[in-house]
Amino acid sequence: MILTPSNTGNLVAGAGLGIFAWSAFLKADKVPWLKKLMTTRRKELSLDWINRNKGISLLGLEAINLGIHGILSANAVIFALGNTILNIFMLWAFLPFRMARAEKLRIHNMLKGVA
Repeated sequence: MILTPSNTGNLVAGAGLGIFAWSAFLKADKVPWLKKLMTTRRKELSLDWINRNKGISLLGLEAINLGIHGILSANAVIFALGNTILNIFMLWAFLPFRMARAEKLRIHNMLKGVA
């Protein structure tokens, strides 16, 4: 397959939409009208579940992704592929790093309070 400029643009646009969706989820407890739905505790529990169940999370995300964009058009598939690449990065690189950093900060604060 030859990646044309429009295919490359669709790939980048799909990743951009995924960045928007992930950032909206990660900041949901800071937005006033979403605060009622997503508390900080509920978000952390959700992220912990997602981090422990990466395969199921990816299947769910891809079902939504391909359900919205479809598989009949080559441009839609390339768009969905951009989002897929971002989802894989978020699930296997970003979330484990974020969880490890949060755990390290929690331990640091606990030890700081003891000393």
